[in-house]
Amino acid sequence: MSEETPATMRSERRFTVGVVLAVYNVARYLPDLLGSLERQTHPLTDVQLVFVDDGSTDGSLELLQEWAESRRDHVTVVGQTNAWVAAARNSGIEHLDAEWVTFADPDDVFDERYFEEVVKFIGLHGAPRVGMLVTHQLRLNEQLELVDSHPLRVKFAKGSRIVDLTQEPVIQMAVNSAFFRTAAIQEHQIRFDGRIRPVFEDAHFIGSYLLASGLSDVGILASAKYHYRVRGDGTSLMESHFDHPGKYTDVLRYGHLDLIRSAERLGGVPRWLENTLLYDLFWYFKNERALNSASALAPSHTFDEFHTLIASIRAGISDDAIRSFDAMGVEFAVRKALLDGYTGAPVRPQYAKVERVDETRQHVKFTYWFTGELPDERIVTDGRDVAPVYAKTQDLVFYGAAVLRQRHVWVDRGRLTRLWIDGAVVPFSRGERYEPDEALTLRQLRPQILGQRKRLEGRWSDVSTPALQHLKRQAREVYENVRSGRYRRRTEDAILGVSVRTRRTRERYEDAWVFMDRDTDANDNAEHLYRWVRANHPEINSWFVLARGSKDWDRLRAEGFRLVAYKSSEWRKLIMHAAHLASSHIDVYVVSPLPRWRYGQPRFTFTWLQHGVTNYDISRWVNSKPAELFVTVTPQEKASIAGDGPYTFTEREVVLTGFPRHDELLRKRRATPLADRDLILIMPTWRKKLAGQQVPGSNERAKNPLFASSQYALEFDALIGSERLRDVAARTGKRIVFMPHPNMRPYLTDFTVPDWVEVWDFAAVNVQDVLARAASMVTDYSSLGFEAAFIDVPLVYFQFDAASFFDGSHVGRRGYFDYERDGFGPVADTVAGVEAAIERIGDDAWVSAPEYLARTAAAFVTRDEHNAERVIDAMLALDGAPRITEPQQAVERVTSS
Repeated sequence: MSEETPATMRSERRFTVGVVLAVYNVARYLPDLLGSLERQTHPLTDVQLVFVDDGSTDGSLELLQEWAESRRDHVTVVGQTNAWVAAARNSGIEHLDAEWVTFADPDDVFDERYFEEVVKFIGLHGAPRVGMLVTHQLRLNEQLELVDSHPLRVKFAKGSRIVDLTQEPVIQMAVNSAFFRTAAIQEHQIRFDGRIRPVFEDAHFIGSYLLASGLSDVGILASAKYHYRVRGDGTSLMESHFDHPGKYTDVLRYGHLDLIRSAERLGGVPRWLENTLLYDLFWYFKNERALNSASALAPSHTFDEFHTLIASIRAGISDDAIRSFDAMGVEFAVRKALLDGYTGAPVRPQYAKVERVDETRQHVKFTYWFTGELPDERIVTDGRDVAPVYAKTQDLVFYGAAVLRQRHVWVDRGRLTRLWIDGAVVPFSRGERYEPDEALTLRQLRPQILGQRKRLEGRWSDVSTPALQHLKRQAREVYENVRSGRYRRRTEDAILGVSVRTRRTRERYEDAWVFMDRDTDANDNAEHLYRWVRANHPEINSWFVLARGSKDWDRLRAEGFRLVAYKSSEWRKLIMHAAHLASSHIDVYVVSPLPRWRYGQPRFTFTWLQHGVTNYDISRWVNSKPAELFVTVTPQEKASIAGDGPYTFTEREVVLTGFPRHDELLRKRRATPLADRDLILIMPTWRKKLAGQQVPGSNERAKNPLFASSQYALEFDALIGSERLRDVAARTGKRIVFMPHPNMRPYLTDFTVPDWVEVWDFAAVNVQDVLARAASMVTDYSSLGFEAAFIDVPLVYFQFDAASFFDGSHVGRRGYFDYERDGFGPVADTVAGVEAAIERIGDDAWVSAPEYLARTAAAFVTRDEHNAERVIDAMLALDGAPRITEPQQAVERVTSS
């Protein structure tokens, strides 16, 4: 544009800057906003303020009218019936008498120098070619702390300046921290589109403004701080919109697509607009991949339309824009899903990536990405067509559709392997970079072989070729150098203060098998498995890890457990020499116990014994975990994890063995006479969203003052207070026991516990002893329901909040297990429904109905007290030993008996 001010841009407006604020039920926040306005260092009388109350019902309008009474010369308050934020802002535009306008949010706060910095920048740099000003948005958290954490904050790193969007395509999504030329808004009739709900109307306004005005210069104001409030109660639009159908339809149609069509009419989609759209689109997909995300609430009836719209939007964005987008971190799978998942035709791989080499079993794993149906796959090793040893297809599901798929294939290792996909040779790549070789050769595998630090003894007995024997000698040499400490002697001595290479240490811990449950607690699968190993495999150098201050320490030491204190110097030596680590938990502190930057990759293989049966989809959490063995309990559970679906694990890792602790649970149940099975258990799980605020500087949480009024508290308070349950228990000689989740203990005073209910603590009783005495159990979604069903304790599921439980606040999402179809007892959504179900169970002599007994029989095929044995067999097979009892054979043996 010309340096001269166009006639339509020249203004005799009264104010330099103006603010339009759309107000709706924010009376509790207005004092903070108004106080920040009163503290401005720039004369507030020089700032036009237009408040548009959008039908508030909490007194917001009256509060503003009172505040504006003495400020009528520059403050306007407008009231209207509720018509949404877009309509309120558009109404405010009609009252503007300022050259520049921003659309602030009424629950936010201005830094005291905010308008001084903005007006100063306009005076220095507000040339006609500058079309937008962007201020520095800081986040105001629940503790009223300012945090500079916005993903787009990088544009302020170079300080205040002017950027040309055609040269530096920065992204601005919010109008609350941006200023626009009022004349340009009026000339081009730019308005907020009320159809774009619940979000993105800001970005659409900004995009429409920049496209229509042609103004590509943007002022970056690093010194003008805007404090954006993050509401802890989740009531803001940005925090509560995931279940809104419009997010998956209207936002894309009237927001994204409209901008693309407008840009195409003007000659093409500029990179700044591509970046803006990609920033929003990637969040859709990133939220689906996150462990905890409210995208789990996305309404399924919108999914087909969502993907159709995404395909149309994707067609308007260049491949280069997707590949080069760097405004935030984007997982490779997410980027590739948008790049390849919406082309309209099946996408085949350009290369296959070599992932793993299993030296023990002489297997190689490779993966490749594709879309659509599984392609024709041909593998030729050393001149012979071969079938995969293990293979599966992992679906990357976004909003109900497998947008992208990844093939995981294990093959026998040979001297030369070629891969054909749909008749075309696909080269192999050794890493993330695309450096393909036409065939997979020994030379290509050599770096991976030499880089591993596992035990090699007994793993090459069937190898005879000179080339492999040469690699064997080299790999052993590397391993011995690492094991001797030659490559990290100084680091180890500095950290431990002692030598880990002494003969005593090697003799004590060499090839150790390490078992642990939680660092603070035992009494789970690892404890039971360790006990079985000590009794049946004394030749295994087994150890149990536990915090010395644990309540279980003295009990296990008295039993003769070889204990090593978690995080002690002995623990470090043990971990560094361990061949196996088996745990019921798979958290980072378990699977990566020592910092890898100091100690390198661990040499142990990890077996996940699991804490409970996996019945939800936990793939987002567990796929990245290094589990060499993944223990499962039911055929249905194993199929959901090892079969085609969201998990990366194959039949190679997933074993159907049953839980070691179930062996003891069976023995205890069988040893409990019918007369002693006298407990009606009420055992709910927790709701993460009910947790109080975290106490600064600790892991403790303050008590949530709203807990007592929550549906969760009210429903379970009514259940434990049920006189109908009391009568059933009295009539049949049973006792009612309430065992709240440990996180509920601080809230017990919020419950009205009657005299006939006993409250038991998980920390004071052995849960297996409790289950062995159960006549029935009432739970909601707890994994303890599977424990009870394993020994045929009659179950009732109390699921009054089924619609909201899978809202993304928990790690798991809905999986293969449907409580109505697959559950081991009736599902009730009211207290009356639970009462009726317990009455029926009592009338049937405390035995489950035949349909539920049939389900438990089909699910729990390992009720033979050989679970620990099967797990150890599978772990021994990792070292090359023949598996005594294959999991499938175990199923057949138990089923036939």
